[in-house]
Amino acid sequence: MRKISICLVIVLLLSLSPVYIMAATDYTPQAETLKQLGLFLGSEAGFELERTATRIESAVMTVRLLGKENEARQQNIKHPFTDVPEWASMYVGYLYHNGITNGLSDTLFGSSQTATAAQYATFVLRALGYDDSAGDFTWDKSLDKMVSLGILTGAQAAEFSTGTGVLRGNVVAISYFSLFAKLKDTDTTLIEKLYLVDKAVTTGQLSAASGVDAHLSMFSNVFGVPKPYPAGDALTSEQIFAKSSDAVFKIEVKVMSDSDFGSGSGFFITSDGVAVTNLHVIAYMSSATIMTTDGSTYPVEGILAIDAKADLAIIKVKGSGFPYLEVGDPSALRSAQRIYCIGSPLGLDNTISDGLVSNPKRELDGYTYIQISAPIAPGSSGGALLNEYGQVVGVTTAGFMMTSVNLAVPITDLANAVHFPVMRSIRYLQAHSHFGAIPVVDQTYTSVGANDGAQRQTMRNDSIMYGKITSAEDVHYYSLEVKDTAEMIISLTTDAQHSANLKFEVADPSGKTVLKSAHYNGEIFSLATGLGAMKGLYTIKIYVDGGSASWTDVDYELFWVYHITFDESGVSGMFFEFEPNDTPEHANYIPDFFDYMATISTRNDVDYYKFTLAERSEYFAVIIAGFPKSVLNAEVFDESNRSMGKFTFFDDAEVFNSVLPAGTYYIKVWVKDTSITWDNELYLISGWHV
Repeated sequence: MRKISICLVIVLLLSLSPVYIMAATDYTPQAETLKQLGLFLGSEAGFELERTATRIESAVMTVRLLGKENEARQQNIKHPFTDVPEWASMYVGYLYHNGITNGLSDTLFGSSQTATAAQYATFVLRALGYDDSAGDFTWDKSLDKMVSLGILTGAQAAEFSTGTGVLRGNVVAISYFSLFAKLKDTDTTLIEKLYLVDKAVTTGQLSAASGVDAHLSMFSNVFGVPKPYPAGDALTSEQIFAKSSDAVFKIEVKVMSDSDFGSGSGFFITSDGVAVTNLHVIAYMSSATIMTTDGSTYPVEGILAIDAKADLAIIKVKGSGFPYLEVGDPSALRSAQRIYCIGSPLGLDNTISDGLVSNPKRELDGYTYIQISAPIAPGSSGGALLNEYGQVVGVTTAGFMMTSVNLAVPITDLANAVHFPVMRSIRYLQAHSHFGAIPVVDQTYTSVGANDGAQRQTMRNDSIMYGKITSAEDVHYYSLEVKDTAEMIISLTTDAQHSANLKFEVADPSGKTVLKSAHYNGEIFSLATGLGAMKGLYTIKIYVDGGSASWTDVDYELFWVYHITFDESGVSGMFFEFEPNDTPEHANYIPDFFDYMATISTRNDVDYYKFTLAERSEYFAVIIAGFPKSVLNAEVFDESNRSMGKFTFFDDAEVFNSVLPAGTYYIKVWVKDTSITWDNELYLISGWHV
């Protein structure tokens, strides 16, 4: 195929007897954004927004919005139309082959004819996944469909439909506003698809476009795309604070009760409540609230993405109209450059400090930080590191006590954050802390395929399967090969409020069910831990027990850890209690030398734990609590419910010590005197064998 330059393409377009009409609205800013994104090209005469667009121009624009220009160039698909210029053949061929456009006849495309707004809107709706042949819309009512989807206003649709053809400016408007529309039946917008999936828009293009478009700037902020470095003089410290401080907030978190709380910092990166903080600020919390500089408080609705390696979390705060920071380029930082920190050190909100970049690329423990001399303290975690123009270039993360050596994570590391398929609640991370690990560390999601019945999916060790239960009768199966006798952890997490009947079972290679777990009312997490004693293929079955006929889809994550020992698994030495664990069937498994921090939440609460001995061993278990002596009871039972002995009070702890045969055992913990006043007290339980 003969190669033709962009300038020659524009000349050819200008030769098609254009019609110029004064547009009611000037869409030059939107045209500039599309140009920076590589989606709309002008000429030496400018954007020519008042000129009517041809069908060929509409076809080219449609291919670009599909993110398929490179594919169209490479494939150069043939078509039956005789009036298509050679330079445009690949575009028309792609659209025709994929059923997105037809000609005016079997042999004529109508290349030089003026396109209508309805025709172009039809092309764009098809690019968004809507099918007029399936009844999603009719081509002559395509503008009305865009109004119903919220892409255009009624006034815009009325304006665009006047006259005999669509102006290039109106093509720009339809294209621009469609960037932020969601693809049919998804939560993915067109610009997300173009940037993240199709790679049709580069990071450089998105950065340049974000520099001229505030709406696009908020989108690029979420993915850590830096804006161009500002021109002009640096701002003063007073100007930095006035420009940026209102976008930074104090975040208050709770662990299990009102008496277990802490605080950190965060900052907004969009006006509709998308914000950034450190993962460790919220990792094990049951709830979080933010306080802005005017003293207003807002709840944290959920978690959109996390990067455990970078210690970053993208959260969603309930509300809108928030001031937000612009993402800058940390790679432009130089040693001895002045920087500023805003956060809530020691809980003191709205605190600014300044200092220098000590080292813009400090390597520590295999990770690259920004080393700064600006003072920070506990509570500064998640705060904003700003350059001299008020752009956020990092997230203040850690420091060394009594020194001026402090660290920040580069803001561009947001590009590596794992975005959840569905927003997770704040308790999602707390739920995963039950087995001591955030499961998205260096892992990717695998979506569920056909796995009902015999067509089951095989999981990798330490992998996450993302699925969706679509009815009360829906059943999903997974398999994992166990090559050696080993301890394993399986968890099922969902934020759905109606998932109380969601259950899973684990069967060994012989088909015997060896583990069970269930979601309870109000819980988002279920956990099963045990010993894979038989080599071979283990199977997990996820199902609904007693679900109602009225059903709303339940998104879930299945996480499976299989290791020879817990010491080799990378799991930390602390578990938080999985509630409820009030029956032996749902007892929490206690690996050797691991602590459970647990709660007796009411006077009638009962907690069960279990441990497995592969051979006859001496077993020790200890419970440490703030209860008065004799208030807390604990006892060990075997699988036949035979008592193996009670805990006895010794040196401010309840202690069990006995030699036990090989087998599985249960520890029951409860309150001896239910008549006493009770207030959700904590205790620590651990055990080990020798």
